[in-house]
Amino acid sequence: MLTLKELKNNVTEASSVERVPTYKVLRESGIPVVVKKVVDVQSELIVYQNGYVVYKARKRSTVFPLHSCGGYRYEFHQNLSFNVKSDFFENENWYIRLFLEGEDRIAKNEDWYNGRKSISYSAIAEDWSELAQEDTVLNAFVIREELEELWQLMTERQRMVMKKYYMDQLQEDEIAKELGITQQAVSDTLRKAIRRVRKKNNMC
Repeated sequence: MLTLKELKNNVTEASSVERVPTYKVLRESGIPVVVKKVVDVQSELIVYQNGYVVYKARKRSTVFPLHSCGGYRYEFHQNLSFNVKSDFFENENWYIRLFLEGEDRIAKNEDWYNGRKSISYSAIAEDWSELAQEDTVLNAFVIREELEELWQLMTERQRMVMKKYYMDQLQEDEIAKELGITQQAVSDTLRKAIRRVRKKNNMC
């Protein structure tokens, strides 16, 4: 398994001052591709040696810097969200965090393109005439929806521990003290919840 941390260590960090290239520019640049991942039959992640990632889906594509992908905030609805620390993704399969980033960026770009109130944070760097020519169509799962279903399947105790760890950013020993249980019980609860996420999304 290639982890996100290992991938970052083997790829040049993209410049923070240069304009993000379009997929067309990357594709025609001759820059080596380090790794690819077909997320499902019709969507794909591509990581280039210069530190940029391409995610293709729904006849769209988006480009973003690999090293900017750290922690992630899951938002199920207005009153339910939690943060996943970067350490979790750094030691998992490299494509998990990048898939989430790509999906978010494409969704934000579509909101912007359709004239909605959301503002795309990568629209400036993306050539929509180029994006419109992409043939890829996404019929993939949306991880946030999957996780909302998982949240409902968790026990009350599991939800409480997950909330305190990811949303409130408490350490395991702090959670144990607050709930009157052992630190090992907290660790087991988190581990079981994460295993359920992986199993549900075929990330084992």
